[in-house]
Amino acid sequence: MSSCMRMSVASTVVTCLLAFTAFAKDLEKADPASVGMSASGIAKLSADMKSFVDQNRRAGVVFGVMRRGKLVAFESYGLRNVEKKLPMTADTAFRLYSQSRAVTGAAILTLLEEGKFKLDDQVAKFIPEIGQMPVIKEIKNGQVIATEPQTTPMTIRHLFTYTSGLGYAGDWPKSLGMNQRDILSLDGTIEDSVKKLSKYPLLHQPGATWVYGFSSDVLGRVAEIASGQKLNVFLQQRLFYKIGMTDTGYWVKDPLMLAEVYGPDETNKMVLKQAPASSSYTKPGTLFSAGGGLVSTAPDYLRFLQMLLNGGVLDGARVLKPETVKMMLTRQTTPQQGLVYWYNHESTPVFRGYAWGLAIGVRAAEGPHAAPGSESDAAWGGLANTAFFIDPKEQIAAVAMTQYLGRDEPTLPLVLRNGVYGAIVR
Repeated sequence: MSSCMRMSVASTVVTCLLAFTAFAKDLEKADPASVGMSASGIAKLSADMKSFVDQNRRAGVVFGVMRRGKLVAFESYGLRNVEKKLPMTADTAFRLYSQSRAVTGAAILTLLEEGKFKLDDQVAKFIPEIGQMPVIKEIKNGQVIATEPQTTPMTIRHLFTYTSGLGYAGDWPKSLGMNQRDILSLDGTIEDSVKKLSKYPLLHQPGATWVYGFSSDVLGRVAEIASGQKLNVFLQQRLFYKIGMTDTGYWVKDPLMLAEVYGPDETNKMVLKQAPASSSYTKPGTLFSAGGGLVSTAPDYLRFLQMLLNGGVLDGARVLKPETVKMMLTRQTTPQQGLVYWYNHESTPVFRGYAWGLAIGVRAAEGPHAAPGSESDAAWGGLANTAFFIDPKEQIAAVAMTQYLGRDEPTLPLVLRNGVYGAIVR
C-alpha cells in the first residue's frame, strides 16, 4: 500500500477533502474551471453520489473524475463494512469482476507489440485443444443434435473482440451440464479452466457474432503461454508496477480493506449478499481469471484509465504504443456481429448502442444511445456495480465503485455519466 493510500485511512472521519488531498500526491488535482468544468456541476455529481448512501441505496460509494490529466473530483461516502462500521476510503478495494477485462486486455496487448503473437494467429497455436472444439449446428428440444467443425479457426482477434463463439455457462444448453463454478474453480488454475472449457462445443462459428463470456479467460491463458509467466506475475510486471497500481491484483493485502457486497432484502434493508467468487480475494490463490478476478481501488483504476488517455504512458512509464491504444479503443466489431449486452443478454441503458474494441466496450456511431458521451468513448463495468468510462475527445476519465447486488444497478453508471457531461462547460 502506498504512503498516500495509508494517509487516507489514518482518520476514521471520511471526507472529500481527506481523500482528495491524499490522492493528489499521485495525480495532479485542479479546480474544475481550469479544465473546462463547472464547480456547481461537480458539486451536483457529488451530491447525487452521496444520495445513494443517504437514501440507503448503497452501503458506500467511491468515485473520481479526471479531465485533461487533472483530478477534479474524488470522494468517498458511506461504509465498506456495515457490520464493523468501517468507512469507504480512497484505498478501499473492490471486486472488479468484468471491469477486470480492460485491464488484462491492455497488459496482454504488450505481447502483441513484442511479436509474441499476431491478432490473426490461431488460438490453437498456443492451445491446441481449442482448435478441436466443434461448433453447435443444431439444437432441438434443448438437446444438441448436430455439430460441425470450425469453418474459420478461432484467432487471437476473436478472443479480444468476443467473437470467439465462447459465452458463459448459462448460454450453453442445460443438457450439456456446463457449470460456471466448475469451469472457473477456485481450486484450479486458468489452464485447468481452459482444458475443461475445450471439452464443450462452441456456441457459434468464430467471427459470426459477439458473445459475452470466457474469451478473456482463454486470452489470459494465451498470455501465460506466450510470456512463460503466471498471469498474476505477468500483470504485475507489465502494468501494475509500471504505473503505480499498487493496490490491484488477485487478492488484497489487508482483508479489512475489501468492501463487502450488499443488497436490499424484502424490507429494503441493506444486507450482506453472497457474491460469486472469481478469485480468492483475501488470500493468495491459484485461479487468475482475466475476465473477472481482479480487485482494485478507484485511484488505481483512474491511473489505468489516464494511461490509456495518454496514449499508453503515465508518469514517464510507457505500457503501450499510442497506435496500440488507439486500436484497443476503436470499434473492431461489425454491425452484423451485433451490439454488446450485459449479463443475461440484457442491454442496460448505459451500454445501449455500444460495440466492442479490443477487450473493452466502445460507443457505436449508429446508436441509439441512452447515456451521454462521445463517439470515441469507451466503457464497461462489473457485476457488483462498478463502472468506468473514458472519453478521448473530451479527455475525461471517470470511475465509480461500490459493491452492490440488487435493484437499480444501472443507476450508478448513469448518474456518473450524466453528472460528468453535465459539468462540462468547454
